[in-house]
Amino acid sequence: MKYGLLLILLIGSIAQAQVYRTVDKDGNVVFTDVADDNAEEVIIDIAPSYTPPVIVPTLEAEEETEDKVIAIPKYKVSITAPAQNESFQNPETVSVTANLLPELNAIRADKLLFKLDGKPVGKPQSATSITLTELERGSHILLVSVVDKTGKVIKSSKSVLFHVHRRSVAQ
Repeated sequence: MKYGLLLILLIGSIAQAQVYRTVDKDGNVVFTDVADDNAEEVIIDIAPSYTPPVIVPTLEAEEETEDKVIAIPKYKVSITAPAQNESFQNPETVSVTANLLPELNAIRADKLLFKLDGKPVGKPQSATSITLTELERGSHILLVSVVDKTGKVIKSSKSVLFHVHRRSVAQ
């Protein structure tokens, strides 16, 4: 117990270390905890503190809150071409057209995303039609969705099934 008390007193005296300031022969100021003949003791009154500056919200933050306030339009989206179960014989291309009411909200940056067999066809766009090329033979499912600027789906059309037929080499 006596040694524990002595240890606590010793640690307390170490924590109160002195700081000395000296100037070397080149004129450089050196701070150290070792006393020297030319050293001058530096008394530190208070611990340094830091007050962070006040951050003023920018216009961008205000615009983001305005975007959240804009109501999502009640879109009605459907695929007008190709028709359900339509068949194509050796097509070079297949034109896809969507019908959308009301028009896309430009302020919200809403776009249309076309998907073929569950995979996006290109990037979201504002045009209501696309052209599909190099389609493999077989049945395909087409879907169009209205997405916001983050890619979140707002509204999707009903899927349309269409078929591509190719001539066989054997024929």
